[in-house]
Amino acid sequence: MLLKKTKIAIAGVGTVGSGVIELIKKNSILKRFDIEITAIASRRKQKKTDLGSNSINFFNDAERLIDFNNYDILVELIGGDEGISKKIVFDALKKGKNVVTANKALVSKHWRKLNELTQGKRNEIKYEAAVAGGIPIIKVLNDFLISNKIKKIYGILNGTSNFILTNMLNSNSKFEKILEKAQDFGYAEADPSFDIDGVDTSHKLAILSSLAFNINCDLKSIYVEGIRNIDLTDLVYANELGYKVKLLGLAQIRKKKLINFVYPCLVDHNELISKVDGVFNGIVVESDFCNKSFFQGEGAGSQPTATSVLSDIIDFSIKECKEKPKSKINIVKNTNILDRFGSFYLRFSTIDQPGVISGITNEFKKNNISMKSMLQKDGISKEKKCATIVVTTHNCNEKDMMKALKKINNLNFVVKKTTFIRIENFK
Repeated sequence: MLLKKTKIAIAGVGTVGSGVIELIKKNSILKRFDIEITAIASRRKQKKTDLGSNSINFFNDAERLIDFNNYDILVELIGGDEGISKKIVFDALKKGKNVVTANKALVSKHWRKLNELTQGKRNEIKYEAAVAGGIPIIKVLNDFLISNKIKKIYGILNGTSNFILTNMLNSNSKFEKILEKAQDFGYAEADPSFDIDGVDTSHKLAILSSLAFNINCDLKSIYVEGIRNIDLTDLVYANELGYKVKLLGLAQIRKKKLINFVYPCLVDHNELISKVDGVFNGIVVESDFCNKSFFQGEGAGSQPTATSVLSDIIDFSIKECKEKPKSKINIVKNTNILDRFGSFYLRFSTIDQPGVISGITNEFKKNNISMKSMLQKDGISKEKKCATIVVTTHNCNEKDMMKALKKINNLNFVVKKTTFIRIENFK
């Protein structure tokens, strides 16, 4: 089958953009799929000789692509949810051009408008590289599982946070030390808040939720907690209890309400997702006919992300975009985190004296909370003899747990605010 020549314009030649160009050159994909780079927009100077072509238009300002029309696909790799990236993507779609992007911030924030720009038209926007780099999760949802009803999707969507949690436990080191290590390796930025505060995960979860449930997911509706306050002590105790702590994004529709949460939680050692360590991502999709599907791979980096970008480009090159029928978007209400029903890990710091356990359990009883397991550890402070009590609970309402903890934290034998981490059971 003869393939039509596919002309691409690349905006942004940073880590991912360089990877895309390298992959095209290295694997002779230009020849196999007749892909031609007609324009590159980058603030970095590009040598024509390095690209093997003298016919490429070079722009130092991506905005000049608005007046450039000699391309079929815009490959947007600049990043950011506003500014020039938004401007050139929206312009390309309005012109009827196809778009490939790795920009999770743009896709998650402007999901509704991007859909509107392509509804009932022959052009599309593809964004496999925006979620979990080397895992083809977008294709899984759009193609492989399109015949299934998605019941739940959850996973580790940020490699930096996973690296930190993994290495804190494995090296018995505090958060700050491992964060510094992640920065030295290039896994974390100088300002790591985007990763460690769960923002990156929430962007990816918004995209997955929108696809899985055919909704317009609002980023603001996602409950987000990061790992900044996770203590090594809790990783050790969780491990002793048979759990690992993972930063998860979780999405599910239950009783016509959307559950869309990002938070660190305890996951049983036997769960596949708990075995995903280091910088790797892992995603589980539960559906009606395929039951539980598990995907693992590198979530970031030049080569995995570039691979996803090229996969989308090749998709466009081998199949003609057919006019997409307009689809009705599902409207769902969001679930408040206080309405969550699940179990908890709790670490109490108390004075070592009689009546402590009964005082805690009394507040549990008042709020319909029952204990599942308990560990008691001795600890000595400079001022008085203290005890550490670690408890896991059976499922309960989060609202009830917050009421109980408020009362417990005010008891006269409690010397430090109680640490709590949610437990996720995927049985």
